[in-house]
Amino acid sequence: MASLATVVIDAFEFARAGRVLDGAISLVEFPRLLDMLHEFEGDLHVRIEGQTDQERKSWLLVTGNGSVVLKCQRCLERLEFPVRIDSRLQLRAGDVTEIAWSDEALDDDAYDIIPASQPWAVKDLLEDEVILLLPVSPMHDVCALPKSGANDQKPSPFAVLAKLKKH
Repeated sequence: MASLATVVIDAFEFARAGRVLDGAISLVEFPRLLDMLHEFEGDLHVRIEGQTDQERKSWLLVTGNGSVVLKCQRCLERLEFPVRIDSRLQLRAGDVTEIAWSDEALDDDAYDIIPASQPWAVKDLLEDEVILLLPVSPMHDVCALPKSGANDQKPSPFAVLAKLKKH
């Protein structure tokens, strides 16, 4: 499987030609994702397929799987989170401000609309897809709370003052 870390595509040409990319990308290739991870090892295995439909709309079908290790926000321990990408992306010319967004298209959960006016790095698309899948506050279903260290506490400096006040 080839690495997708350096692949750049013209999305519309990719879709028109019906191209397919199969490969893997290391999690360390995703700079925005690294801040969210507890551990950085692992790969994401991905398939990207370009298509055009009868209405001459361009599409990217993105599927992938892997796992990331997050930090549980309850116990602060590692939490392995499975990543399953299954996205249908409709390509639109222009940038975000130029696209005519209809309410009907925005409400349809069967696909997402993305601007694709210039060649872009596949790793940026994949990083966006992974970030969208992550929970805002990852937690185990059941976990122990972190130890408070109550048995290891040092005496309070105010306790010394309390002794002096008694004298």
